[in-house]
Amino acid sequence: MSNVLKPLLAVTTSLCLITGLTSGAHAVIQPVEQAPEQTSEQTSEQAAETTLPAVAGTSTSKEVPAPDTYPASYFASYVPRTALDMVRRIPGFQVQSGDTGRRGLGQGGANVLINGERLTGKADARDELEKILADNVVEIRIRDGASLSIPGLSGQVADITVSQSGGLKGTWEWNPQFRRDLEPNLLNAEINLSGEFDVAGGLTYALQLREYGFRGGATSDETRSDASGIIFEHRTEKIQNFGDRPGVALNLGWTPAPDHKINLNTEYYLFNFNRSATGIRTPVTADGDDSLTLATESEDEWNLEIDGDYEFPFLDGQLKITGVLDREHSPTSRGFAVFDPQTGFVEASRFDQTAEELELVGRVEYSWSLPEGGDWQFAGEGAYNELDIEQQLLTQEPDMAFVGRPMTGFNVSEDRFEGTVTHSRPYGDKWDLQASAGVEYSKLMQERLGLASVDPREFVRPKGFLSATYKVDDSFQIRSKVEREVGQLNFFDFISSVDLQEDLDRSANPDLIPSQSWLASLEFDKDFGQGNTFRIEFYGAAISDTVDRIPIGVDGDGVGNIGKAYRYGFDVATTLKGDKWGLPGTELNLIFDWRDSTVDDPVLAFGRRLNGDKKIYYEASYRHDIPRTDWAYGFYVEHYVSAERYRLFSVDRNGNDRPFTRVFIEHKNLAGMTLNASISNLIGQEEFFERTRFTARRDVGVIKEMQDSKFAFGPILRFSLSGSF
Repeated sequence: MSNVLKPLLAVTTSLCLITGLTSGAHAVIQPVEQAPEQTSEQTSEQAAETTLPAVAGTSTSKEVPAPDTYPASYFASYVPRTALDMVRRIPGFQVQSGDTGRRGLGQGGANVLINGERLTGKADARDELEKILADNVVEIRIRDGASLSIPGLSGQVADITVSQSGGLKGTWEWNPQFRRDLEPNLLNAEINLSGEFDVAGGLTYALQLREYGFRGGATSDETRSDASGIIFEHRTEKIQNFGDRPGVALNLGWTPAPDHKINLNTEYYLFNFNRSATGIRTPVTADGDDSLTLATESEDEWNLEIDGDYEFPFLDGQLKITGVLDREHSPTSRGFAVFDPQTGFVEASRFDQTAEELELVGRVEYSWSLPEGGDWQFAGEGAYNELDIEQQLLTQEPDMAFVGRPMTGFNVSEDRFEGTVTHSRPYGDKWDLQASAGVEYSKLMQERLGLASVDPREFVRPKGFLSATYKVDDSFQIRSKVEREVGQLNFFDFISSVDLQEDLDRSANPDLIPSQSWLASLEFDKDFGQGNTFRIEFYGAAISDTVDRIPIGVDGDGVGNIGKAYRYGFDVATTLKGDKWGLPGTELNLIFDWRDSTVDDPVLAFGRRLNGDKKIYYEASYRHDIPRTDWAYGFYVEHYVSAERYRLFSVDRNGNDRPFTRVFIEHKNLAGMTLNASISNLIGQEEFFERTRFTARRDVGVIKEMQDSKFAFGPILRFSLSGSF
């Protein structure tokens, strides 16, 4: 870390954390479930488990309020437990958490505000809302991002007015799950507590205790064929995934004096994961194999996150200081063993890796308003990020212990600074404009155990945006935005790795540089009244120094820069409420996304899509809250299609053969509790994975073999029982 950066981070972080020891945050927890690193070989059930959104609700035979304001009484018929339950019921609104995995804080963030303020630190919006009790919500107002004095926000923003009242309150939720051929998942529950200490200014607190356990798995059926399509081997595999994520989070908030606000978020959680895949290979021709295989993976991770901010009057404006500390310790082990069905053990290999990740961020923002209207903000941010990894590859033969190569160590770190100036102002009654200009400086450093350090590399990049909203009338808005964005590199891409099961390596690339992009979007947002909305957004991106798979050296395959790329598409979302057509209590939500992209393949120089880029996504959800009853029911459907992934020696394609489906029934007053029962994957969605391997690089080799795999994971039965106290 640079000598200049250390004092800045120490001062800003210490100020936030020390003053925040008697302070608080809006309510920050981490994602509901953090699955292990996704690969194309994993089943779609895992993706569905982690991305399936809740089905949106609807009111029952009542007039929808003004298009932009929803009082707490509007949500009463849904019996919400948390602010998240309420936001999900707002017609046409979708929660967006921003890029929570991005290093540093930057501008913008989640499209959710609490009492007009941006979420503290790097909070995930859904987790933030889940910790706010519904009883403490006064109203939710949908605002336009460009009209706010918060740089970087655009589109619809939910501003939630929260008022802590009364003593200790809480919510609880238990979510058991049942799957065929798997033990029941009974360890998925959480308790949220909130209250206020009787001190000057009011010290509010929110405490969460949780255990987010998950159980997953699938059975696979796979064929291997030669270049002419003749099958030479058949494989079956049984996959089981077991994970637990216990954690605790404490958030405090204090207003020691008028216009002084102090927030502190703390969280500690564990992530324990185990995966096993037992395989049987059956030869079809003489080229086939008849061995048995066992692939394993385990992780025993802990995470500590602390972030806080302090905002107070300064000169003629407001000064806000934010600090973030994030530590992660992640030891993982991946193994692959081969057995002969007659003689037993043949050979095994194991790849052990321990990753230590650290992030320190200090940010200062000074904002003031102009008498004639409009706001200015100057912001400066310093960040230090580090990834330290130790790896070892071990092998084992019969009657021998594991023998390992010498331990390999890698270290990647970055010093980053940015400065921005932003101006927001209305022009008449129709226009809201926001403009920002800034510059980012980063210094990347790399070291490898036993080798000379790579020379530090420095980058200075301009960044900024211009956004505008035109209000045609109270129900129709047109939004536009042009932005210059500086990309961020994944530190793991600098480091080599190996896939033992598929015998694939990823070479290290010390020469990676961040991409840069010009982004543009145009959005039309119409509210037809009575909760009926329609939104369509067109967007495009011109990317330079695109990060993708490239050849490294003679036969290395890794992540690198491949020049220019272009991406464009549109997203459509609409909400239809049945009250207008005599179907009270019904709501239908539809989403359709289409995207295309183009880049020159670095091996064969033909035009193709970006690796794994989205092509089509759609979802539909329906809910009916039956009037004058406590019952509701509905369904959910989604489907995703992605582009191929090109490597040096192979081309992969994965996806789902049919949509993912879910139906549910809900009782909202079962002895004061809410019970929701659902069945997912009713029509038997399966994931497919196809890989074409070549004898050498794709530009000089010929097809060696083709892999065709299908993963079936069956129906999923879930229950959700929740209550308040």
